[in-house]
Amino acid sequence: MAAATREVEKQGCQALAIPTDVTSYQSIEEMVAKVIARWSKIDILVNNMDLQFAKPFLEVTEEEWQRVMAANLTPVFLCTKAVGKTMVERKKGSIITLSSVLAERGLRNGAAYCASKGGVGQLTRALALEWARENIRVNAIGVGWDSNLAGGGLEEGFSERYISVRRFCQPEDIGALLVFLASDAASYATGQTYYVSGGVMSHA
Repeated sequence: MAAATREVEKQGCQALAIPTDVTSYQSIEEMVAKVIARWSKIDILVNNMDLQFAKPFLEVTEEEWQRVMAANLTPVFLCTKAVGKTMVERKKGSIITLSSVLAERGLRNGAAYCASKGGVGQLTRALALEWARENIRVNAIGVGWDSNLAGGGLEEGFSERYISVRRFCQPEDIGALLVFLASDAASYATGQTYYVSGGVMSHA
């Protein structure tokens, strides 16, 4: 976190690192209060939570299911609620959630993970409709397969050969789209999940 802050400051921009428990609404509200105390407003919220998890469905325990939802879906709800409240008051804002191609695609042994990302997609659509007249745009980016899959077991039976461009997704592949969706140039874009998949979403 400190390294990221220094990198932002090296670019001549301001940064503030706030350790936050994104599963606690109180902790998130405290973070929001600190940001507003520093800059008086929040124009853009980027939700980026991801716990990869793979297990045959009949072996998934209730505790594991709740843990995946608590990591991938609930923090999006909590952060969007806390920040969205300030955006509604100002009648302006852009919310972008980093999701996954598995919000639309199924994957063997990935039922819990896919369900959590599918929930992100539906939350995006519903909130875009609810907050459109508040001048708040809500979108998501469905990120393609990356080289960190090994951590959660989702890599089983999958490799670069299934990606049309024959390489894994990198942060710079989504950076420009993220900036666009956050900007006024995307003032007519809301309620969508934009997939950056290297061609994965084109497969039948």
